[in-house]
Amino acid sequence: MVDQQVLATQKWLNKTYRNVSGFKLAPENGLTGWPTIYSLREALQHELGLTSLGEGFGDATKSALSKQIYKLKEGYKGNIAFLIKGAFWCKGISPVSLDNNFDKDLTRAIKELQTDAGVKSDGILTVNLMAALFDMSAFVLISGRGDQKVRQIQQALNKRYSEELGIMPCDGIYQRATNTALIYHLQRTIGMSANVANGNYGPGTISQTPSVRKGTQGEIVRIIRYGLYVNGFDTGSFSDVFDDSVANEIINFRKFMQLTPFVETADLTVIKGLLTSNGNTSRDSNAIDTATILSASNAQKFKAAGYDIVGRYLTGTVGVGSSKRNKSLSVKEIEDITKAGLRIFPIYEDGGYEIDYFTAKQGLEDAHLAYAAANQLGFPAGTTIYFAVDVDALGEEIDNQIIPYFKAVASFLNNTMYNIGVYGTRNVCLQVSNIKGVKYSFVVDMSYGWSGNLGFKMPKNWAFDQFVEFTGASTGIAVDQDGSSGKDKGVAKFEVASGYELNSLQNYRYVNQIVERLQRSYPFTLIPNKVTLSADSPHLYFNTPLASLDLQVKFNDEISAGATPSVGATFNVTNGEAHLINQDEILKELTTLKIALGHDELTASANEIGSTIQNGQVETGQTVSANGLTLTYTIKSTLTYQSSATSTSKAGYELILKITFHKLAPGAPVPVGVTSTELNDYHNNLTKISEGLKIAGYAALGVFIFAVAIEASPVIVAGSSEVIIAGVSAFAVKLVSSLVSKGA
Repeated sequence: MVDQQVLATQKWLNKTYRNVSGFKLAPENGLTGWPTIYSLREALQHELGLTSLGEGFGDATKSALSKQIYKLKEGYKGNIAFLIKGAFWCKGISPVSLDNNFDKDLTRAIKELQTDAGVKSDGILTVNLMAALFDMSAFVLISGRGDQKVRQIQQALNKRYSEELGIMPCDGIYQRATNTALIYHLQRTIGMSANVANGNYGPGTISQTPSVRKGTQGEIVRIIRYGLYVNGFDTGSFSDVFDDSVANEIINFRKFMQLTPFVETADLTVIKGLLTSNGNTSRDSNAIDTATILSASNAQKFKAAGYDIVGRYLTGTVGVGSSKRNKSLSVKEIEDITKAGLRIFPIYEDGGYEIDYFTAKQGLEDAHLAYAAANQLGFPAGTTIYFAVDVDALGEEIDNQIIPYFKAVASFLNNTMYNIGVYGTRNVCLQVSNIKGVKYSFVVDMSYGWSGNLGFKMPKNWAFDQFVEFTGASTGIAVDQDGSSGKDKGVAKFEVASGYELNSLQNYRYVNQIVERLQRSYPFTLIPNKVTLSADSPHLYFNTPLASLDLQVKFNDEISAGATPSVGATFNVTNGEAHLINQDEILKELTTLKIALGHDELTASANEIGSTIQNGQVETGQTVSANGLTLTYTIKSTLTYQSSATSTSKAGYELILKITFHKLAPGAPVPVGVTSTELNDYHNNLTKISEGLKIAGYAALGVFIFAVAIEASPVIVAGSSEVIIAGVSAFAVKLVSSLVSKGA
């Protein structure tokens, strides 16, 4: 909503300072925001005699202001009074008028701000109060977000330390400034001087942190109560007495964070744990994570050192240039780790170091890749895969990029046997955990300076808490030490095939993984979601009003690409690249027609499949019968995987997809979402192509041509994923007609 006084301030600023070098015009929209605050600051700097103007309220501004602050009181008349009144209107506090007179109404406005900030309400301007005024900081409770007791803490800290730290916001939101002031309060309380205390919980503060027990009275107890409250443990008041309420909440905090022993003493582990995200980095825990591949010997050493769980990466590399190395988990490493008595939790991170990485498209791709890797390694149903956000994402970045990424991850993984976990700051974990399907959080508390960890409570669903990096257990390996809540105990038993079985669970897992990846490529996009082939169901059927699908898998000892068939278009796939063979007439005709499709398009379509199977053969063909036009698509390849630490297994397979297009049965209703015109076009084109193929006898036209042609025309999904209406494009008709006319 437009505020007329803010609008008047903006117009006056632009009129008065338009020609001042370095001054940036304020937006004339009647809305308070940083651009208007910057204009107010620059105007103030000009009035103070500074010639180099800037958006900040830094040392130069404060120094110049300190020399004139004594003038700014009732009776003063000048532009600075106008600027102060304008700043008050932007702050939401009324000085009654908007002019250059420092009057009693302005003094009342100053007192109101001082009261809101928790400092002495005497109506006297100070440099720190001016810095707070010429700022977007709020000093009233933020509706829907602020907490009245947190605001009480902020006001109390301002009352004590505003001259030393400046005046922090009092909006009820526990944030970086609040956290810094609370640590500063601890430092001053334990005897540090103002020139030593700095709000950072460093070695000096660690060494002087006391152990506090029930019966103690003093400001240290109040600090503990503050810390408990902002972490979600309410003692009922902020008194300075260590009573039963404090003792009980300390025990509750210890249990929640797994800070043994579960006693009522507030020692370094408790106090630093309340005031920083990483807490006491010398505390014991039973979990680690590492990007280094663990040998059997190193796994045994970590187990002997008291660790039970290790986080390992499913895929990828770490480092750059000459230091780049593989970090992905393997079957052999799993065997080495589990034989040592350690359990494993999987982490997925093939990017995620920059905020731009996180998109919905990337989330879907990562979900598929993580699932494929976990499945191949034999992680059982119920395993949680932790997707990494290794960047200090802020508010809008979380809303606009992190959340869409994880929603896309959930759209796939929620339909599989695996659970979703999030690795990131407390803020990221708290927000992502609201997405359906996100089960646990792996909190990167080690990055205690990140904004996403300052002032945010530990997520209730935390499973692992990364708090320090170290080189330990006489291994020379850098690992991260993690707290463990016990919610995720890791995996000890893996379902990896121990030998070669054609109909093994592992073989079907691999084939289903291939089907899932192929579903992003036509014509496999026509297969309904959640399709699962198994030893009990190796052959699946799906019927719709205008098309039927038939999906089948066959295993053999090892299937090699055979000779070029006499009919059908055939692609050989080598190292993920597909090559169309012995189809010169088709390729020539595609080039002659010069419409829509050609060799490059066909090969690109085949390469989408090739990137999945890597090596093998794709054969296509078609049959015209009384039932309609059947397109057959056969993938032949061999599964090769490590079935144990010392052996590999192979299984040849044929994955066969048949799509039969037929006319709508007489008397059947037109499917929902399909117009009569679309239905007639579909019938006419289907007839023309079927008749053309009969005449031409040129079966080498193949499903690839139809697949891409059909994809280029409307594919309508009506009612549900099983109702598939495919319009056969005019391009396919033209191609068939051209071949027929040439007697192919």
